[in-house]
Amino acid sequence: MGNVNQGGNSTMLGHWRVVLKQAEESAKAGRLDEALALAARADVADHRQAVQLRGKWTLELVKRAARRAEADDLDGALGDLDTAESFGAAPDVLAASRLKLADLVAEDLKTDLAAGEPDRAVDRIDAVGRRKVAGPGLRRLRESAEAWKAARGEARRGEFGVAADLLDRASRLAGSEASDALAAARRELEARQQAAAPKADRFYRTLSESADAWPAILAAAEDLLATVPEHPAARQARSRAWQQIGAIGPAVPSIPNRPPAAGNGEIRFLDESTPGPSPARAEPTAARPKSRHGGPHGRFLLWADVIGGYLVCLDDEVTLGRAGPDASADVQLLADLSRRHAVIARDGEHYTLRALHPTFVNGRAVDSAPLRDGDVIRLGSNVELEFRRPSPVTSTATLRLLSRHRPPMAVDGVLLMAQSCLVGPTRQCHVSAPRLKQPVVLFRQADALWCRCPGAFEVDGRPALSRAPLTTSSSVKGEGFSFSLEPVEPRGAALA
Repeated sequence: MGNVNQGGNSTMLGHWRVVLKQAEESAKAGRLDEALALAARADVADHRQAVQLRGKWTLELVKRAARRAEADDLDGALGDLDTAESFGAAPDVLAASRLKLADLVAEDLKTDLAAGEPDRAVDRIDAVGRRKVAGPGLRRLRESAEAWKAARGEARRGEFGVAADLLDRASRLAGSEASDALAAARRELEARQQAAAPKADRFYRTLSESADAWPAILAAAEDLLATVPEHPAARQARSRAWQQIGAIGPAVPSIPNRPPAAGNGEIRFLDESTPGPSPARAEPTAARPKSRHGGPHGRFLLWADVIGGYLVCLDDEVTLGRAGPDASADVQLLADLSRRHAVIARDGEHYTLRALHPTFVNGRAVDSAPLRDGDVIRLGSNVELEFRRPSPVTSTATLRLLSRHRPPMAVDGVLLMAQSCLVGPTRQCHVSAPRLKQPVVLFRQADALWCRCPGAFEVDGRPALSRAPLTTSSSVKGEGFSFSLEPVEPRGAALA
């Protein structure tokens, strides 16, 4: 039999009352988490009185969280709400309390934006978000702070137009408290843009006129990077210049491995006794990747007065094949070729030719091979193109038509455009324009194509100074030059 005291009552029957008495004493002393832990013990948790006490104390924890938040004790408030949730506080009560807490945090975070610290604001919003504190005010502030952070990043890359748009968005979202700090950020951006413009012009002019003068290129790149520290072309030029003048050991070029789906990644040159690629091989159907440089993709035509016409391909993979009603290649040639005969893929600074049907580089049959400046590509028996990299500090390449075979449109060559393309009088330019005194640069910025030209010029009849955005139907006119762009239908559009 169980233990019985002198009054005849079982000591086991009164045990839960003892535990709850201890819990109530802890609650009176303000130790609500300790009280809740006692009331949630397995041996008492199911008693009606224990359930009622837990409900009462979780509400008290929620109220205490509000008082702590008002007293700027954010960590204490979050801790109380977490404890209340772990002991079964009503979800609607917790949600309402967290929403109020989010409003208080939002007001506090405005001081971070007013102090010009969007990074700190984002970090703090992320921290409370992990504790389930969120609300419209915090979301709005986060969008503002993220836009401000992104503007700083774009400015460091020289994307000043994008940075200005992002600051405008941050201003609309942040409210009046951050207006002074954002106005100061805009003034800083404009000052940096003004300082960078002549440096960028000097840098691109040096690339065009002195492609082998590595000390001059290094000096121009360093000068631009002092103002625009993450300018992509300047960073690439500086790295190449260091290699050439011996400041660092020359890097060994390597061709990145192809993904497994494309084969085993091995580069094979075939001799006379080795059969070429099988004409019956299945052609890949996976979508081509767009350019890693971002911005526009696809193709357009560049028509330059007195100079000629060029097909400009913007994607990182370009297919070569025959022209015709069923044509699907990017570069289509009036020749006896397969519909998709070969692929030229760009990965960073490197180009790789992948054969889908018999293809040769410098007279040797290949399955897959790196392309270098001056290589002659032969498709099938007699279609020849020359691969050129005229400027060593940009990844843009050209294809010059050597054989009599031509695309359906009357163009003089093909441009495989990476970040930028130089039009000018020197041999380092991708498009030769002997009448130009200084090069004109087409380049990608954010989601658009831009033109950079020393001095004043016109785009679609509107005046521009130094640089301006283009569309694939723009006309550009300046001193001693004019050219127009024409969009090309997406591949296969005619068959749709």
